[in-house]
Amino acid sequence: MGITRRFRFQNYEIQPDPVGETTYAAECVSGDEADCGAQSGEKGETSNVAQWIAEHARDTGHQRYRRTVADYATAEPGEWQ
Repeated sequence: MGITRRFRFQNYEIQPDPVGETTYAAECVSGDEADCGAQSGEKGETSNVAQWIAEHARDTGHQRYRRTVADYATAEPGEWQ
């Protein structure tokens, strides 16, 4: 006699968390042999990251940067299927 199992899938609503703060950052990836690696650190505004990039570019001549955005999300249970 076999065992039968039935699994149901629950949908989730993924939404931005209104309490969480979005942060922005940049890392210098200029360099011939290896990336420079200088980092802006997390900032609360994109303009602060842009200012860091401009100052780093002015001081070093570096022109390539990797930008990242991080935020928080909530997963609210929805309908079962």
